[in-house]
Amino acid sequence: MKHRFVAIGLALAATLAAACTQGGSGRQSAAVEACRVERLRLQPAAASDIGSLGTPPDHLTPTEVAATAACLAPALDAVLASAQDPVLRGAETWAPMSRAYRGSEHGMFLQVYANEAAAASYRRYEQGAAIPLGGTVLKRSFRVAADGKAEPYALFVMERMPQGFSPDTNDWRFALIGPDGRLVGATNGPDDAKVRYCASCHATARRQDFLLFVPPGLRL
Repeated sequence: MKHRFVAIGLALAATLAAACTQGGSGRQSAAVEACRVERLRLQPAAASDIGSLGTPPDHLTPTEVAATAACLAPALDAVLASAQDPVLRGAETWAPMSRAYRGSEHGMFLQVYANEAAAASYRRYEQGAAIPLGGTVLKRSFRVAADGKAEPYALFVMERMPQGFSPDTNDWRFALIGPDGRLVGATNGPDDAKVRYCASCHATARRQDFLLFVPPGLRL
């Protein structure tokens, strides 16, 4: 089982690498270039600090994370607006569940959002509040290379589906969307295999309805 988990994780890492290297417009690329972390341009971070699947990045200070997120905000919004997944229509109005972007086990910096159907239950998960049908949790992300180059990254989605949709995922639909807006994979949909690692990781929280929550100090 451990070897299978690792193999699925490596497959997802390869999928992310392929999906998240799409070039943007010249204007957007120039804007993203302006978000480079200057300190790292002058003195690049160690490869072991920049994060990988299963290992949070550890090469930016909290102030640098916040400044980079603010600089990338237009590009991050453009990724969301281009998302080719109907469940994300109107997602620009969803409430944030965390105070700021943070280094994550996804190997990048991310912030969690939830739609109206999920937000109240997500905030009360210690009381056993279940996410209802249609409730959706979204993770928006960016990454910063060793030389300080910052760029928008993938969107990660969990949507609560009708009972029986996918017993193996507790009826969650996992979806992965690249920064070009393309749907890379989805549970019981196109390229289902590309999101199996997501489900396998969240299955470690089966007693919490497959949900991995924002650390208390960062919750809203």
